[in-house]
Amino acid sequence: MTYEEFRQEMESYRRDADADASARKDSQLVLDRLHALYLKFDASEQAMANRVLAEWALSGDEGMRFDALALIDEFKIRQAIPALNELAQRLGSSKAPGAPYELEKAKRIVADLSSTR
Repeated sequence: MTYEEFRQEMESYRRDADADASARKDSQLVLDRLHALYLKFDASEQAMANRVLAEWALSGDEGMRFDALALIDEFKIRQAIPALNELAQRLGSSKAPGAPYELEKAKRIVADLSSTR
């Protein structure tokens, strides 16, 4: 499977989980399913998933960013640090109401990942 195919599969999986979560009114469902999916991946699939999550961290979709940040933090995905730094720059100049809170979260995750060896 190519990276592009893998990315599309992950995005489709997330969309389906998001639709199911909305129908069930269960906001935790998407993260639970993405967490379980990530754990099923072998090492090469996790490497591709890490790239996808770094991309999602820069998404214009706030929900997708939320999921990406949660998984990056949980699985300690250090290769996402450049994307998180870029996100922090964007959020620093954003006028969105939630930007200051998301900025603090991104900074905290970068600090945690930077101190993890």
